[in-house]
Amino acid sequence: MCGILGIWDSQLPSESVMRAALGKLRHRGPDDDGLLIRPPVAIGMRRLAIIDLETGKQPQFNEDGRVAVVCNGEIYNYRELRVRLRGTGHEFRSQSDTEVLAHLYEERGADLCSDLRGMYAFAIWDAPRRRLLLGRDRFGKKPLYYARTPSGGLAFASELKALMPLVAAVGGRWERDPRAISDYLSLGCVPQPRTIIRDVFAVPPGSLATFDGRELSVESYWQPRFEPKCHDDYPEILARTRQLVSDATRLRLRSDVPLGVFLSGGVDSTVVAYEAARHYGPQLQTFTVQTNDADFDESPIARRTAEYLGVRHTVLPLRIDPLPTLEQVVRCYDQPFGDPSAIPSLAIARLAREHVTVVLNGDGGDELFAGYRRYWAAAHSERFQWLPRSLAGLLGRELGKLAGRRSPGGFVARFLRGLAGPAGTRYLVWTTDRILEADKQCHWRGGERGDPTEAWIEQFDGLPSGGLDRQLALDIRINLLSALLVKMDIASMAASLEARSPLLDQELADFALRLPPGRKLRGRQLKSPLRDAYRGLIPREVIAGRKRGFEIPLANWLQTDLREIVGDLLLQGQPRVCEFLDREFVRGIVQRRVLRDRNWATLVYQLLVLEMWLRDFAQQQNDFRSRQSGVRPAA
Repeated sequence: MCGILGIWDSQLPSESVMRAALGKLRHRGPDDDGLLIRPPVAIGMRRLAIIDLETGKQPQFNEDGRVAVVCNGEIYNYRELRVRLRGTGHEFRSQSDTEVLAHLYEERGADLCSDLRGMYAFAIWDAPRRRLLLGRDRFGKKPLYYARTPSGGLAFASELKALMPLVAAVGGRWERDPRAISDYLSLGCVPQPRTIIRDVFAVPPGSLATFDGRELSVESYWQPRFEPKCHDDYPEILARTRQLVSDATRLRLRSDVPLGVFLSGGVDSTVVAYEAARHYGPQLQTFTVQTNDADFDESPIARRTAEYLGVRHTVLPLRIDPLPTLEQVVRCYDQPFGDPSAIPSLAIARLAREHVTVVLNGDGGDELFAGYRRYWAAAHSERFQWLPRSLAGLLGRELGKLAGRRSPGGFVARFLRGLAGPAGTRYLVWTTDRILEADKQCHWRGGERGDPTEAWIEQFDGLPSGGLDRQLALDIRINLLSALLVKMDIASMAASLEARSPLLDQELADFALRLPPGRKLRGRQLKSPLRDAYRGLIPREVIAGRKRGFEIPLANWLQTDLREIVGDLLLQGQPRVCEFLDREFVRGIVQRRVLRDRNWATLVYQLLVLEMWLRDFAQQQNDFRSRQSGVRPAA
């Protein structure tokens, strides 16, 4: 696990600038660093040593040293690939999974990603062909950002904070993008491939970008496929599910450093812990957090599950000081990130890092096997087409003012409001339920906004036609990619902790996505194949338990610990967020006078994070201009 960066430009930044940029990634790789400067290209990395602690230093090279590789992440099937490549005559100098990429590239060229099982973002410099390749894993678990330079070159990095000094050194610009802010207000995150910085983009998941010094081409090598459908008998589906989950978990137990499992009270993490215990044995470590709020504390059920599995279990007491942790979140995430669960995610990662260097988690189970209530809504929405849209919207808005968001009434309210709108609005209401285009049309002040968020959602290519599959596909492209996986990557890497997601293995995904809707949702049971595959193997209280998110008492915090900063930043003076939204609209949200059918706490938190980010960005701009002028910024 590492952080990587690099640049191809006619005037490379100095070595000191390159090393300073690498310093911005130290949290991603505290164990080692490496830098290769071969004009017109420089590539570097910071390393968190997981595989081959002795000889795994990067960059790694092919036999003659003319193909160089840096990689962030893990290639889980590197041992199998290594055997195959040695059989065709390749010589290895290390036991590193990264070295496999150099030799596999010699064999397969730009098709190398087809053979990889893992989470990765890599850069390959092919000196003889004068070609730079940037590759990213299928779901986008590992980040990789890039920008074109003023001279026509290319710079890239694992995080925006490390890309900024490279862009500054070659005379580029670093400006916020109002279109990204508009999307953030609707989604709670900046949707990839766009970033909050104008003309800076993320390499799309499942894609390989190739640069020859002039032209940049980005080609997809994998997309989620929902067809052809799998029509196996249900018992065969359950057996195949267990086999694939088991194999995916086994591969992700490969590590030369201490490893454990995040164990909550939910099905997904319990399934991963069960399979990890089967392969790893009773010495497996599991971790859960304990909170003071009984409504959010899953430690009792996790403790019972660990006893059932016979593994070593550690309860991590979660004591969060909301304001300092919120400030850390804003700094760590580089972009506005409006999911409040980033706060406990950051805290638990730091606690777990005191015990292990690698953790497995249950991310992806809901998006592959349909584990959210909105999937039931999507699957059954066609049955309610008889209901007039205007009436559905009215009923949904009024009910939403009365019912709690997670109550049955709250679910019905969002279901009805979603039915009232077109496809893009429906997705937002069912998934995020934040500030919609209709709200922005009345209250936007930020100038250029681009296409409405709802509009570009409707313009995605290759979406399935069925309601459930369409919702799943959009969640994978938007919510999983730009919210859930970003949250886990940044939170874990801030603590120098590697997080692995067995349920996002591509072979498991290729199977799960092709299951018919009736196999995923059986009656009112969500995520049926995963639940039924492990029925009798994991505790019954987990199988039958209600869906819980990784939540915090946000509404209480906003009225206590965070009340003063909310008032100071959003209600007093000249809030920077009011450069984009009408001031009275912002005040109305905070004071609960408008959007009363939405989640008040989430909306206020989202605005607070944006305000804090905008203030930090103003300081970044000063730093950026100082870098361009060669003047050291004031301490």
